[in-house]
Amino acid sequence: MKYRVLGRTGLRVSEVGLGTWPISGAGYGRTDDAESLRVIETALDRGVNFFDTADIYGNGHSEELLGKVLLGRRESAVLAGKAGWDFYHGGVRRNFQPEYLEFACEQSLKRLGTDVIDVYQLHNPRPEDLSSGEVFDALEKLKRKGKIRFAGISVHTAEEGIQAIASGKMDVLQVVYNAIDQRAAFELFPFARQNHIGVIAREPFACGLLTGKYTREVRFEGPDHRRRWRREKIIRDLENLEKILSALPARPPSLPLFSLQFVLGNPAVSTVIPGAKNVSQVLENTKVTETDDFSEKDLETLRAVYENNPSFREDLFRN
Repeated sequence: MKYRVLGRTGLRVSEVGLGTWPISGAGYGRTDDAESLRVIETALDRGVNFFDTADIYGNGHSEELLGKVLLGRRESAVLAGKAGWDFYHGGVRRNFQPEYLEFACEQSLKRLGTDVIDVYQLHNPRPEDLSSGEVFDALEKLKRKGKIRFAGISVHTAEEGIQAIASGKMDVLQVVYNAIDQRAAFELFPFARQNHIGVIAREPFACGLLTGKYTREVRFEGPDHRRRWRREKIIRDLENLEKILSALPARPPSLPLFSLQFVLGNPAVSTVIPGAKNVSQVLENTKVTETDDFSEKDLETLRAVYENNPSFREDLFRN
């Protein structure tokens, strides 16, 4: 495993982390807890030390699974949590009120079995959620109490990320970045580097479409957030994938490894957090640190494909 520094936090994190939404059983179909625990254990054994979770993932279930595996191994992990989606008080709603964030943090600490969360992130707030500045004060309070070490934010758009970084209160930024959604690379990543902000790249496989497993006939059902996707979006994303692959000198032997190489090829990225539902996926994902780095030429080629095809900027989805 290779490691990078997470911006101004100084934390040394594995280039490949583990995103834990898939093992919650509430985002990417049903799961088996025994296998999910093996996923976390295998990641640790492969040198992964960065684990990204959120309280809303299975209403705390992914946190509980992490807590079980990390019992006695807490020093081996950098834990990144998220909050802002209130599922405690009937239904689910956005809630970034200071008192709620403090409450949510306490609940997450209990489930994770730890005294402190290394990076605590606001979970996809809207700009209006940040406008008063109270949410930043809440994170500073949690820092003073020793409940969290660093503050972060998960965003969808460059504008949201730039607003958060400009506040001066954020240490870490999490954002979608992959070969068919390169929005973050143009304005947001340079601004993050300028301000020494660590970047967590999520959805490196475009929620599975960059793994090569799916065709345009795929149907997502049950506890899978992708069931909300329009058929046109799936078709367009798969067509855009073909445009990307056609621009390369040769088709990559492993689409998942290619996708991770692309993300890690951007120097702004500190760590990428692919999810995994089974051990074989963890083993495959962590192979990327054994491969050659993505060339600057390939990065420029794929950036040009993205810039020159408006279809890449259509039908974008907020998870």
